[in-house]
Amino acid sequence: MWYNPSMLNERTQEIVKSCLWGSDLKSLDLEADKFLIAERLLEHGGDRQVKFILDNYSRKNIVQVIKESSYLSRKTVNYWCLVLNIKKEETRCYTKPSLIPWPPS
Repeated sequence: MWYNPSMLNERTQEIVKSCLWGSDLKSLDLEADKFLIAERLLEHGGDRQVKFILDNYSRKNIVQVIKESSYLSRKTVNYWCLVLNIKKEETRCYTKPSLIPWPPS
């Protein structure tokens, strides 16, 4: 069996599985799927998941997700804009709101 070191190991799968419930964790790649992983963990994760993101991805990668994601809620984007000193006006969330209301009312 061929082993790819950027594939999620069992420890990593345990950390991310609560936020990536619709994904095949064994086929995810830390590098190739970093946008999806960061996006879901920032939106649905707790302390453990946020620590994982901060330990595994650069500030540049995290800022890119905050700015470009159409999945993140305004609450999440606002929080990370404050933490990372990003202008809300630079984010997709505040310039191109999603047509799908989230969370549903």
